[in-house]
Amino acid sequence: MEDGRKSFRQIARESKVSTPTVEARYNRMKRRGIIRNVEPILDIEKIGNHISALVYLKVNFSQIIDIISNIYSLSEVKSVYTTTGDYNIVVKIIAGQLEELEEFVREKISSIEGINSVSYQIITRTIKDDHSIPIREGLLLRAKCIYCYNEINSSSKIIKIDEQPDRYFCCKSCVTLYREKYKGRLNAIPK
Repeated sequence: MEDGRKSFRQIARESKVSTPTVEARYNRMKRRGIIRNVEPILDIEKIGNHISALVYLKVNFSQIIDIISNIYSLSEVKSVYTTTGDYNIVVKIIAGQLEELEEFVREKISSIEGINSVSYQIITRTIKDDHSIPIREGLLLRAKCIYCYNEINSSSKIIKIDEQPDRYFCCKSCVTLYREKYKGRLNAIPK
């Protein structure tokens, strides 16, 4: 969390475990999607001609998974959140200029079926944007089914798709329904 450039050897030394142990734990967390990526975090305010904005979407709840799938793949989209309140999806995007932002919202977001209302706000200044989580003793990782969002309490069912993070399900029924729903959209869904 402190420095993504540290070598496994340095982390092992600080953690008082072996280097292969650190590497194995890192690979397991990466495979499970706990660690999504290790990459530089750029300060958008120091890069000219770019603006970031939060787009608030009120959508039909029955279509929320399809809408998220459509939004997720757009290159301007940096974060997608489901939320409570008036708007049930919040999207963070980065665009070149105000005109590009307006065109993006009008042509790529508003045209998606199932979106009832769109609102957006331009981020004028970022005071804090911390992606870390507090690590403390007794920390448990909770897994939710990617299909029904129920918490996975016992052994999970896992689907591995190419180089993507593993997908976890609470039961065989959710696996079957997921395969059926996304049959034509995903590259290869192993049995």
